[in-house]
Amino acid sequence: MTIIKKKNKETIHGNRIKIILQEIGMSQQELADITKLTTSHLSKIILGKRRCISLPIALKICKALKMTVEQVFIAKKEVIVKIEDDGN
Repeated sequence: MTIIKKKNKETIHGNRIKIILQEIGMSQQELADITKLTTSHLSKIILGKRRCISLPIALKICKALKMTVEQVFIAKKEVIVKIEDDGN
């Protein structure tokens, strides 16, 4: 028997903040100052160590960068999980 689980949920898979900062000539410190985030917290987001960030924080970052959420964050749809059961 095959069990298929499909999740329609999108999750944050990564971000383009570091690249965008380089493109627009803004430092992490400047972004931290604008968004009122600590440099430590912002650094963790940029490095992908904090994948689960709140919507208000994501929107603050996007507003400061003058970009949309889709331009800054990389969403990944959950994959279809197929489980094979041999009947035992």
